Parts: sequence; C-alpha cells; structure tokens
Amino acid sequence: MSPCRIAMIGVTFGFLAAVASAHAGPGAEPEARAGDGRELFVARCSSCHSLDYMDMHARFGTRALWEAEVAKMRNAYKAPLSDDEAKAIVEYLARAYGPASPAASVSR
Repeated sequence: MSPCRIAMIGVTFGFLAAVASAHAGPGAEPEARAGDGRELFVARCSSCHSLDYMDMHARFGTRALWEAEVAKMRNAYKAPLSDDEAKAIVEYLARAYGPASPAASVSR
C-alpha cells in the first residue's frame, strides 16, 4: 500500500474517532433520561449494566416489556429491589423509555 493511501486511512480513522468523541465525550456513559424515578433507576440498575441498554430497547419498551425486564432482573439476577422500588423503576422506564417517549420517537 502506498504511503499516501496509508496516510489517508489514518486521517479518515482520526476524523471518525474525533466525531465519535465529540458526540459522546471521551469514554462517556449515556445519561439516563429525565423523569421521576431516574435517581432510583440509576442507583439500582447502572451498578450492573450500562444505561445504553435502555436506549436499545426504548423503541419496543412497552410497560409489559419493562415489567418483564425488571422481574427478570429481580428473579434471575437477584437484583436487590423491593416491590415498591421495582414498581417505581417500571413506571420510570415506561414513561422515559416507552415507544411514545420523545427520544424513542426520534430514533425510529
């Protein structure tokens, strides 16, 4: 491969890395969407997995999906959530990451 071509590939990768870094910030974790229950959700859920998990599912995030996901986290993975905390997190997820949420509508 010619030196010119190698340089062009390097410039291209550098540009793409700069764009990605500027968009998300270096090593940035996505932030949870605003709403009642956000603090509880972040405190309980982000200790085990990335918050981008919610964005991946927001398009399909019906209340039934979020109820099933929270139940799975409690039953299969033994997430330490009380019944009241689980209900509050489902409410938050259904509002903030449901198919009708503004961010989910934009990503369709």
